[in-house]
Amino acid sequence: MEQMLNLDVSPITDKIIAEYIWIGGSGIDLRSKSRTISKPVEHPSELPKWNYDGSSTGQAPGEDSEVILYPQAIFKDPFRGGNNILVICDTYTPQGEPIPTNKRYRAAQVFSDPKVVAEVPWYGIEQEYTLLQTNVKWPLGWPTGGYPGPQGPYYCGVGADKSFGRDISDAHYKACLYAGINISGTNGEVMPGQWEFQVGPSVGIEAGDHIWCARYLLERITEQAGVVLSLDPKPIEGDWNGAGCHTNYSTKSMREDGGFEVIKKAILNLSLRHRDHISAYGEGNERRLTGKHETASIDTFSWGVANRGCSIRVGRDTEKNGKGYLEDRRPASNMDPYVVTSLLAETTLLWEPTLEAEALAAQKLALKNNAEKYSYVSLQDFSQAMASGAGKSAAFALLVLNVILYFIIIAIAAWAVNHGIERSHETASVLSLPARIFPIYYPFGNMATGFVVSLSLIAGVVGFTTSITAINNVIQWNVPNLHAAATSSLISWLLTMLAMGFACKEIDIGWTESNLRTLETILILVSGTQLFCTAAIYIGVDDAVARDRTYL
Repeated sequence: MEQMLNLDVSPITDKIIAEYIWIGGSGIDLRSKSRTISKPVEHPSELPKWNYDGSSTGQAPGEDSEVILYPQAIFKDPFRGGNNILVICDTYTPQGEPIPTNKRYRAAQVFSDPKVVAEVPWYGIEQEYTLLQTNVKWPLGWPTGGYPGPQGPYYCGVGADKSFGRDISDAHYKACLYAGINISGTNGEVMPGQWEFQVGPSVGIEAGDHIWCARYLLERITEQAGVVLSLDPKPIEGDWNGAGCHTNYSTKSMREDGGFEVIKKAILNLSLRHRDHISAYGEGNERRLTGKHETASIDTFSWGVANRGCSIRVGRDTEKNGKGYLEDRRPASNMDPYVVTSLLAETTLLWEPTLEAEALAAQKLALKNNAEKYSYVSLQDFSQAMASGAGKSAAFALLVLNVILYFIIIAIAAWAVNHGIERSHETASVLSLPARIFPIYYPFGNMATGFVVSLSLIAGVVGFTTSITAINNVIQWNVPNLHAAATSSLISWLLTMLAMGFACKEIDIGWTESNLRTLETILILVSGTQLFCTAAIYIGVDDAVARDRTYL
């Protein structure tokens, strides 16, 4: 077997083996299959498209399962040697549409934008990973079901009791160099059994291609070693470091004189889109970004010079030289590099905040005060800045107004109920059925008053409660919260319209007290404000869904 695996066929044939590699249905798993190519190739355009059964990877239905592979990047194959190659592909429907797990397509659009091309974005990605024992899925070198000594001696450690899996790390290092991956280093990590390799600096889409190919090589090497590769961002709970994929980033303007000011502007933009980035930075990241173990809290954006407890770290050399790069420490080890790299470029080069949001964020982040090295701002502090969007600010203002109006409705309706109970005690006994069994007899107003007051009380309580809840949902301004706010707002509006309908009938009949006329007026008013509020929230849902489709 070993002889066949090491057999070099290049002296006797021009044919080569191309290993087509693609991302599977989970968005993190890698798949591959081989085919024979008639002669050596130097560019992906020389390779044919191919297909696979997408129903077996969770990427297509069984009745229409064909997914098409488009070759995008070529690397030398360190396993087969010779002229054999590894081919990074992205995935499309037979009609040529990118499938949902094809994040490379969107990234390529961002990196082909003239503004991005002109800035030549560089990326250096630090991929952390954990090696697990095959049978027990427990870190390599750890006693089965037990724990090693506390963290401290393992980071860049040397020795059989400190370093576990060095042969895998070294084999992977050499395989990457052979393949042509721009790997720049490796090291043992803080948690025993955890390692890191760095790729870069790479320009644009190339960073994603190189990371995915490096991950493929690592999967193959651990497969041969009988070890399981884990990209879980927090493989072991407790006082152990998680696994991240810190992404170092710079543009041409950042690398030139005066670049530190450009970096601070980029940090400002990143702060305003913190939630967008967090949602795109890997699954399970909330277990890692706790504010401990060299991480920032997932709910708080922060930046600092030489501070590894921040969301964004700036090196001391960058501060000293007035130019350089920033490090985004938020991405998880299982992040998609196409998503992270393109989103960094999108946010810092193509997206512009409103002036109000920019001013508030700059103040809170102390970006205009060079003396302040470490600055923090919570997401709650950003509510005013983020509310500068027309839809969000309108919904927020209308919700606050509705809280007040619904409270007044509750107060008047409650007064009417109480007043009716007291008056009906004296007069209702002389009434015949069915008036006597009406839930509350109202010996004032007219025949529609009972319906108006009862429905107003229900609409007021529901509207007041849902408006309070919706305020929090609107502040969050993401798809799940906005869906909840939109549904509750629509229900409140329908109840309010029902009460308003009977109020109009009460007005038509005439002869009501002043308090009831006030109730009628407010019902008509709040039916309009609630309608506008519902519309603003539904617009927000559409925007949030479109945003998530764009970034994810």
